[in-house]
Amino acid sequence: MKLISSLFLFLLFSVTLSAQDFTKISDPKACKAALEKQHKETKAIQADFTETATSPLLTAAQKGSGKMWYKKENKIRWEKSKPESQVILINGKTVKLQEKGKEVSSASSKMVVKKIQGLMVQMMTGEFLNEKEFKITYYENKSNYKLVLTPKSDKMKRYVSEIILVFNKKELTIKELTMLTDNDNKLVYSFSNMEVNGTINDSKFTTF
Repeated sequence: MKLISSLFLFLLFSVTLSAQDFTKISDPKACKAALEKQHKETKAIQADFTETATSPLLTAAQKGSGKMWYKKENKIRWEKSKPESQVILINGKTVKLQEKGKEVSSASSKMVVKKIQGLMVQMMTGEFLNEKEFKITYYENKSNYKLVLTPKSDKMKRYVSEIILVFNKKELTIKELTMLTDNDNKLVYSFSNMEVNGTINDSKFTTF
């Protein structure tokens, strides 16, 4: 669970959104089409993130921060700097993990990373919008869209019970990602200083 917490990603964000009421969108076609268009036009993303993990087993929320980079096709660098160093590199089907400056080679750890890899790529590319793996309910308020993703398969439900994505209406960029598990663990990522379609060297996704 510690590894999964550190991964997300993608991840997930304490902002003033909680004070804004969302209403369900009765016909989400326009919202879905706008998000699909934005994802197709997005070639690269880089941003800062903060991470907040809560659990019934924790006496206080655990907080972290770092930077992420995304580049088509299927390239992600997730670099957590606080409270301790962790780097995840996804380059197509190749996944690497480094913790505290040392590459992790254990089969069990890599298996967890592989399971999370598919989710991370879906969130970055907008692939989740095809609803093959998730049922999506759309909400909105004055300035944001909120998408609530519920896994369809029992296999996926073992890892996550719900994913909540919040997008800025104007720029259609992700602001917040929340992941919930069946045992009430919650991971929230908040993104800031986002740059879309900037230049990112491919070495970001191959070299720790």
